[in-house]
Amino acid sequence: MATVDLSNFVPYELLVDSKTSKIVKAGDIEPTFSTRKLLDMKDVIYDQEWLVSLKENFDLYHMYRDLTRVEDKELFQKHNIRFDVTIIPPKFLGKEFVKTAGHFHPDAKEGYSYPEVYEVMHGKGLYLLQKPKKELSRKEKKAKVLNPIEIIVISAKAGDQVMIPPGYGHITINPSEDTTLIMNNLVSSSFNSIYEPIKKQRGAIYLYHANKTWIRNPFYKDDKILVKEAIPQKIADKPFYEAFLENPEQWKFLNEPWIKEKWI
Repeated sequence: MATVDLSNFVPYELLVDSKTSKIVKAGDIEPTFSTRKLLDMKDVIYDQEWLVSLKENFDLYHMYRDLTRVEDKELFQKHNIRFDVTIIPPKFLGKEFVKTAGHFHPDAKEGYSYPEVYEVMHGKGLYLLQKPKKELSRKEKKAKVLNPIEIIVISAKAGDQVMIPPGYGHITINPSEDTTLIMNNLVSSSFNSIYEPIKKQRGAIYLYHANKTWIRNPFYKDDKILVKEAIPQKIADKPFYEAFLENPEQWKFLNEPWIKEKWI
């Protein structure tokens, strides 16, 4: 059995089956996961003709929540932090590369939604960050106030770390035709993600087309867009799991984002 060895990112042996794209070894942890299937994503897929032509509701990606050792669980729980792993095999969703469903985070405090950090362990990922659509007042509309939707695109490879600041929803895309994207994340365990805004708009404002170009989502046809590019940040000097064990206070901003001054 061919496997991808990710043990350098965690303090236990972590192996992913190259064929099934599922974890087959996680130290002494008995991993449990949930799977996002094709029809779970039916509202955010661009190529609806392709979607309705299919008869199989196949797997898209797997999510392993709280993949922590028994001896570490108390520390993670004390700080309300969760360590997850997501595995996204290469695939096309009709005319676009495979992606996550996309979601926003609720506010930890007014004006500060919960942030999140990602670490790519294998493959490459495109992270599309998108601010929510602001509803203009009648007065603002009459004055023709510009109301662009701000997006940030970050391309990351194995070893890179990515920050999702407060105020942004996000989706992740595997832009490879033959390599599985495997990433971990640290995030507050104090909230549930909000999927409805992106689902209502039939996806994010852009999708990554099979010809490796960005295509605008037609459901945003009347919206102005402000596009920014960013590069992966060095959020921690060590892999996230190890960095958390050494200094949990370093990650306090995941629950109290107002204490952090600079994001991207």
